[in-house]
Amino acid sequence: MDFFQNLNFSSSNEDGETELAALEGASRIICLTGSGTRPLDMLLSDAEEVISLDMNPAQNALLALKMAAIESLDYAEFLEFIGIADSRSRGGFYDSIRERLSPEVRAHWDANRRLLEAGVWNAGKWEKLLRWNARFLSFFRGRAVDELVAAPTIEDQARIWRLRFSDSRLRRAIEMIGRDWIWRWVMREPAGEFLPPPREVGERLAADFERAAGSHLFRECDFATLIFRGALKPGGAMPIHLRPEYYPQIRDGLPRLRIVEGGLADLASLDIGKADGFSLSDFGSYCGSDIYAACWQGVLAAAEPGARYCERIFMNDMEVPFASIKVDHALSDNLSKSDKAIIYRVRAGTIER
Repeated sequence: MDFFQNLNFSSSNEDGETELAALEGASRIICLTGSGTRPLDMLLSDAEEVISLDMNPAQNALLALKMAAIESLDYAEFLEFIGIADSRSRGGFYDSIRERLSPEVRAHWDANRRLLEAGVWNAGKWEKLLRWNARFLSFFRGRAVDELVAAPTIEDQARIWRLRFSDSRLRRAIEMIGRDWIWRWVMREPAGEFLPPPREVGERLAADFERAAGSHLFRECDFATLIFRGALKPGGAMPIHLRPEYYPQIRDGLPRLRIVEGGLADLASLDIGKADGFSLSDFGSYCGSDIYAACWQGVLAAAEPGARYCERIFMNDMEVPFASIKVDHALSDNLSKSDKAIIYRVRAGTIER
């Protein structure tokens, strides 16, 4: 249960453009909070309301902090405060937004000022793993990484991947992000219980990265930048809500975003009404079949007829548990191919009566 109290995710490891495409037309979206990136990305939709849901109060507190900072700081200041740009003023920025936080959220961050001073964008356990892995890659094969992320075309990138990364120590280093002992003992992640055998994990990740190398430029993908460089930099790849051209729109959309504490299985009892869009992330990575079905029951209880959903699948493949959950296979395949988060398969469709 410590996992559901700690700050596990703080940056971005998904592609918000995928969710925006999958949920296009939804007027009320329920979205898992995670690092806060996904619900902020959803503000670029036409939805009248986005409800951000998480059973982990630390993740909800992070989103509340980001919302207060976006409301108060200009774009350059926000990048400093969050930890993407260098800064000596993060404590001052926090003091300037502190009164905008609820008493509970304020108490949380008052007790964690050290994380704020260091830059909370890099504070999650997942981000620390990616930064460690990027340092390992740089130490052993820094020149190959430089060539990969500087490739002028997708064709060049795919060729460099085949020559320098496929079937090599570099590929095995990248596959470390899917090793069960990393998830169980380093990350203390419940998802470690549901990973396939290491050989299968390695083969799937190798196939994912080879496909991605021939699909889009890694330097234009924020998640790939975290994998290969360990950190984002101003002027580089960003999640969609942090691209400078969208920052004013995100700020204007903040009143449409509401944070609720709870899990998907709790939706029937949370009294938050019905929704016609669900951004579910990879919740199935953290549960067996019984809990997976219970979470979907919660979604069904809150779903309008014809509601759209977008689910990510990492390694724990499970079939949808109820016939009323319809999978749009063509859409799912197209989104999986275009998604820039590399390691996921996307399942999208509708929820019927």
